[in-house]
Amino acid sequence: MNKQVKLSDLHIKILPPGADRVLDVLEKNSERIECIDFIIEKVPLLIMGRHGMIVRFFSVNGTQKYSQPAEIAAALIDFFKQDEKLYLFVNLPDLPIPAHVNELIDEIAIKVDLATQFRHHIDEALDARDHNEFLYWSEELKKLEAQDSPTQACGS
Repeated sequence: MNKQVKLSDLHIKILPPGADRVLDVLEKNSERIECIDFIIEKVPLLIMGRHGMIVRFFSVNGTQKYSQPAEIAAALIDFFKQDEKLYLFVNLPDLPIPAHVNELIDEIAIKVDLATQFRHHIDEALDARDHNEFLYWSEELKKLEAQDSPTQACGS
């Protein structure tokens, strides 16, 4: 499992309160984080769940545990000053995305693809010095862009 992908995926999860600062620290030190699918004992470990987080470190003085977001962020900053790996276990639900949002994203993607195609045709027309083709594709691009205008979206 790619740890970079896993960390970026946390942005589309329902994070516990205060997790944003902890996530910033994790992203800055992503090369020293190992994402795991099960909890391992006796290793530096951060557990992120829907209702909270806990980080656990081991030392000669025993186990240190932190569960408050500010404490966790500070402890992680100190931890990453050493040359050790942190293990990350994540148990967070995905953000619910309504179907109409996915449909809107699909529509936008189609329009972006069309605009790219129209711009390509415009470039070809310019290269060929074909004035009529240039005017045609320019007009098509204008029509497409007009569909995205705020007044069009509001039904005006």
